[in-house]
Amino acid sequence: MQNNGIPVVNVPIGPGSQDEGDMVLDYMKMPSEMASYDLPILPEAEIVAECPQALAVLEILQENLDRYRVGDTAQTIPLVALAEHDLDIINQILGEGEVSIAIVGPRVIKVQETVLAGVWRIRAFDASGTLIDDAMEIADIPTLVKTHAFSTQRPLVFDAGALPEGVLNAPSVLVEIQEASHRYKEAAAVGQVSDIAHVINLSLLPFSPQDHGFLTEITGTGPVTMLSRGYGNCRITSTQTEGLWRVQYFNSTDQLILDTLEVTDIPLVACAAQEDLDDSAERLKEIREVLV
Repeated sequence: MQNNGIPVVNVPIGPGSQDEGDMVLDYMKMPSEMASYDLPILPEAEIVAECPQALAVLEILQENLDRYRVGDTAQTIPLVALAEHDLDIINQILGEGEVSIAIVGPRVIKVQETVLAGVWRIRAFDASGTLIDDAMEIADIPTLVKTHAFSTQRPLVFDAGALPEGVLNAPSVLVEIQEASHRYKEAAAVGQVSDIAHVINLSLLPFSPQDHGFLTEITGTGPVTMLSRGYGNCRITSTQTEGLWRVQYFNSTDQLILDTLEVTDIPLVACAAQEDLDDSAERLKEIREVLV
């Protein structure tokens, strides 16, 4: 065989085979998990039959769900006196949904939506962490959220002539918040709060870390925090400025993808719609048919 003089070189290929030098690709991390909730596994009908209190609670819940309409007064079902075994059955049937709420105050209040949208489990604890109240509430949003959201409100004031170093764009946003909050107060005083929120999209503004820090300092942080879990999270926090909410959306890797301020009664993303409540009534009916 004739040698043509062309050398054959074995060149390695594949990831890591080449010298990248300073040119290292920075890949976005792929989502590793999704925060979600699991549908409850229903107990056996024979076991439920031994828990008459639990069956009575489900019947009352069905009646309330069937007639509740968004905007009606919330309906409450006390659970604190329920027998332990009956309460366990209720917990198993209703499970935990996507929305959880924490309310800070003299009593720590923890709210958890059940798998039935618009049905909320509300528990109150004393300073030592002891459970002192337990109830279910049927509502588009729990009443305690409305009554506590701005319970620590304070006047929104700042000195535009003495701004911290690095603060450039926050003052103009604060002026807009002042005006929107004032309109909200006037509308609330006569019971005419609009369902359409005044939204400020901070993600579209050239905000520095100093701007964000100053904005948070002036508007304050209120006692209510809501978290809606799905493919990513939506975190909603009340402020100490009447009517003002901080609404932040995170992707599944917990990166902030949308940062907004809303001047409104309650951000709609936190509320159960009438269609959700109607669906919950139908689902509960199906559950009870299986169990009874």
